[in-house]
Amino acid sequence: MPNYVQVSNNIWNWISSAVHLNSNNQAYLDLWRSGEKQPTFNQLEDFSQKTRIPFGYFFLSTPPTEKFKILEFRTVDSISLQNPSRDLMDTVRQMENVQEWMREYVIGSNGEKVSFVGSLPSNRDALSVAVAIRKILSLPVNWYENVKNVEDAFKHVRKAISNTGVLVMMNGIVGSNTHRALNVDEFRAFTLVDEYAPLIFINAADSRGGMLFSLFHEFAHIGIGTSSLFNASAGDSHFINPHETLCNAVTAELLVPIAVFRGKWEKADGEAIEKINSVSMSFKCSKTVIARRALDSGFISLNEYNQFISLVRIAVKNQQASSGGDYYKTQASRIDHKFLFALHASLHEGRTLHTEAFRLTNTNSSTFDGLINEARGERR
Repeated sequence: MPNYVQVSNNIWNWISSAVHLNSNNQAYLDLWRSGEKQPTFNQLEDFSQKTRIPFGYFFLSTPPTEKFKILEFRTVDSISLQNPSRDLMDTVRQMENVQEWMREYVIGSNGEKVSFVGSLPSNRDALSVAVAIRKILSLPVNWYENVKNVEDAFKHVRKAISNTGVLVMMNGIVGSNTHRALNVDEFRAFTLVDEYAPLIFINAADSRGGMLFSLFHEFAHIGIGTSSLFNASAGDSHFINPHETLCNAVTAELLVPIAVFRGKWEKADGEAIEKINSVSMSFKCSKTVIARRALDSGFISLNEYNQFISLVRIAVKNQQASSGGDYYKTQASRIDHKFLFALHASLHEGRTLHTEAFRLTNTNSSTFDGLINEARGERR
């Protein structure tokens, strides 16, 4: 006979209100919640795996308390993020573990606080904040002229940010699980502010232009000292607080200095779309940012802007970043090298266990050393 499991109605009610389910999982939940059927042990295991709800939760008498503080910092007050996916929740918790380890390592090594965290007043104008950020990152106004394309621009800015003491992590999946892809429509990036180990996470499922925008946007958040869950597109103008408006404007200025932009726009030939395409090549950023600059400068109408953004969003859906290819190159690209080398040093000093190092890097005894060698550029 099937081994049926009795689950408290309190748990079914909690899942129904707190967890976003697809239609198939919702159908099973409705049957079990109504009492029309009961799940077998195997069905419950399968439901747990598909919904990412920890199996032990189903045996509780009352719902677990799951605090997800970063939701308070979401850019757009979307209904979908009232019930964040398990993929997002697990990713944030992984990054919290990374940050906690790095914070303890820095303090234990008598390291200093990252001085600029929260140093930029949020009531300053975007131009002055952008100037301050360029100084922190040692980036000239025309930094984009020294990179080949948007992918090279992302690497250049990421390295500059990492050099300041900010951890920059990225991934398009949860950990190393290729069956758990992160949804760029749910979030593009997030920031966990901390004085010793501020951390930026970039959703690598986004386009390269989107990732570059998010990188600057989240760094601006660190400058003004606010954590962030960035769940808007680069061209979105609907924000729930002034911090988002400021960070968006600062990012636009860092990517496309307004004084330079106006000169290039006036020299470009053709209609609006042709000008956007042409000018975007000069700044090595997404066309969405250029379109927004053109709108804010009065060069194109809101209708023209909306039409262009619709075309861009369709194109982006077909250009999702791939996590395939060489395992070690992919894995090394996901992890901030400063963190990786600190972890490796701590491991050899006996301050960190191998199991902890493997957990924090989603590796094992046979892949960790290869990851270190790849990060050092020594892997053959």
